[in-house]
Amino acid sequence: MKKAVAWGVGIVVGVPLVLAATAAILVNTIDQQALLNKASAVVKEKQQRDLAFTGPVQLKWFPSIGADLNGVTLSEFQSTDQFLKADKVSISLALLPLLRSDIVVDAVQATGVTVNVVKNADGKFNFDDLSNPEKNDGVKEELEGTPAGGEQALNFSVDSIALENLNVNYVDKQGGLEASLNNFALQSGRIEPGVPTDIALKGNLKANKPQADLNIDLNTRLEFGLGENLYANFENLKLAVLGQLDQQQADVNVQASTLNVNPNTLEVKAQSLDAKAKGQLPDVGAFDVSLNSPSLELSETVARGEAFNFKVDLKQATRTINATVALAKLEGNLKQSVAAALDTTVKLVEGERTVSLKLASPLSVNMKSQLIELRNISGQLDVQDPALPKKSASMPLAGRLEVNNTEKTAELNLNSKFEATSFDLKAAVKNFAKPAITAVLNADKLDIDALLPPKKTPAETASKTGGAEPKDSPVDLSPLRNLNLDVTASIGELKVSNIQASRLKTKAVARGGKLTISPLDAQLYGGSTSGVITADANTQTVTVNQNMSGVQIQPLIKALLDKDMAEGKGNVGINIRTTGNTVNQMKAALDGKVSVSLQDGAIKGINLAEKFRNAKSLLSSGGNATQTADSTQKTDFSSLAVSFDINDGVATSNDLNVMAPLFRIGGAGQVNLVKNTLDYLARATVVATSTGQGGKTLDSGLNGVTVPVRLFGPFTGVQWELQFKDLAKDAAKAKLQPKIDEKKEELKSKAEEKVKDALKGFLNR
Repeated sequence: MKKAVAWGVGIVVGVPLVLAATAAILVNTIDQQALLNKASAVVKEKQQRDLAFTGPVQLKWFPSIGADLNGVTLSEFQSTDQFLKADKVSISLALLPLLRSDIVVDAVQATGVTVNVVKNADGKFNFDDLSNPEKNDGVKEELEGTPAGGEQALNFSVDSIALENLNVNYVDKQGGLEASLNNFALQSGRIEPGVPTDIALKGNLKANKPQADLNIDLNTRLEFGLGENLYANFENLKLAVLGQLDQQQADVNVQASTLNVNPNTLEVKAQSLDAKAKGQLPDVGAFDVSLNSPSLELSETVARGEAFNFKVDLKQATRTINATVALAKLEGNLKQSVAAALDTTVKLVEGERTVSLKLASPLSVNMKSQLIELRNISGQLDVQDPALPKKSASMPLAGRLEVNNTEKTAELNLNSKFEATSFDLKAAVKNFAKPAITAVLNADKLDIDALLPPKKTPAETASKTGGAEPKDSPVDLSPLRNLNLDVTASIGELKVSNIQASRLKTKAVARGGKLTISPLDAQLYGGSTSGVITADANTQTVTVNQNMSGVQIQPLIKALLDKDMAEGKGNVGINIRTTGNTVNQMKAALDGKVSVSLQDGAIKGINLAEKFRNAKSLLSSGGNATQTADSTQKTDFSSLAVSFDINDGVATSNDLNVMAPLFRIGGAGQVNLVKNTLDYLARATVVATSTGQGGKTLDSGLNGVTVPVRLFGPFTGVQWELQFKDLAKDAAKAKLQPKIDEKKEELKSKAEEKVKDALKGFLNR
């Protein structure tokens, strides 16, 4: 604010001062040409710039002195490029005040002024040489004849200013910003510190970051102070800005009967303040912002106000956000402390879901220690969504917040109790520039899914995309580089992303761009899980090492993948690592190992026992039988063990071992996680048992026969293929084998008898 006021006052005051100094030079000589030559020579020598007058110059003498200048140009430093150009400048000074070291300008008029301001790549401006104190002292002595320091500073006043077609071009070679003030017109009354004056300003502003084309219209009565007494008082302020911002409509209106600002003391006084801004930005959406206060006064002696209201409405493609902040009962002063009643609301609407947050608390600000306190926060979080089990959920909130701006620390205590849920959160932040965050969360029961949007199933995602391949999603771990985090959590019962866990104990630590979640221990679906998860922004790498023991596999797979693929209880080991900047890249770079060992369960999708009982009809078909996986059918097993070696997103297995009542199953194959497909060939060998799954027996002689069973296709539609093409031949061979063996024994016996008879005849000779 201080810089903004200084720049604004500098623009209004600085131009008359520069023009007044030029007029003072002109009255030091009668020879007009000599005057112009001397001015140009001094600027060339001291500033290394070219000052030229291409048009006629007319001098004024008494009772005012001044000149009408035409065609004034000033070059860049040590260059012929143009820095300033003025088609016409007219200025006159009162003579008698000048003798008292006071500059009283009767009037300033200028037309067709263009200034080119450049910020170079090294951060320096192309006018820095003009503001160099050493150079300015020399110029003043040459041009104005003012003695060296120790004398009274000049006072000034300008009776009126009239500027037309004022243009300022700005180029920032460091940041890439290009902006321009175009065709500005300024009309004012008397300009003098401490004297109110009428100001009327109109013009156009263009910029490229963001793209802007805005028309500005300002009308007010202004009183200002400079130097150590810098301030700006506005009366009947009316500011309108209308145009395009990033090729979208933008509209800003500010009105106030009184608005007083002192950047040095932070004093603010406003009456009937009403500020509004609306428009649309590509990355933000359509916005509508308003700020109003009927009466507000902040100073070292008093802090009071009827109300202070701030409101934001934001509309985006998929959501709308409405937020309000209100301050009432303002009291105190800026020298010691300020107190008020804070009331804020936030409403988020996304599809059929509405999330509302209301918070209220007494607010106190200690001006000496810069301590901000919300001592008694009370509020409520409400969620309404037809997809929720009860269609809605509510969470009352209570706690306190303390921010110490001197020590750059903050502390938050927040707790809630609703239905069967209760939690207590304690968080602290140190060093706002590079925040170090610590937090401890304790909860009896926490249902995150009751408050967050429902997790979309693969079927819903496919329906939304029309069956097309979903777009790849970015994975950005860069926020971890600046994250200093230490969070500990202990939760009795937790539900998140459809996963239900209990007795969760975990700790998350982020340092130097690496996040480590260790331990990650919990009771899970009748068993337990323990492990470590890491994410490293320096290498864009994620690792998961998790061991599950005695876990019911069916609800776990249903929660993670929304698929009903298997039943059983046992152990799962996960040891994987991946890297990449998108989800698909991470799938393609996935390496590691996964092992599964289950007892007394079932494989969902097909009933192999039933298929084998109908072997006669299957064998007679003479071909392969294929069916889509059907979760209502299952193949029971007493034990299952399998492991997968993962390399570049492809999981390979060759050690499947399934023990079932009617058969033993082995197999090998691949699961392609990049393409979301599988191709696995299992081999089911029928064992010689009288009964199997369902207490039924086989109706054909398949004992000892191995049936190839192929699983293939995309995850969303796995196919089961029983390969019976050569099975009939194998079955017949198996059936005839005992007779062949019996015939072999009979022939062998006959052969032996013949050999014995032959030997007996030979020996009897």
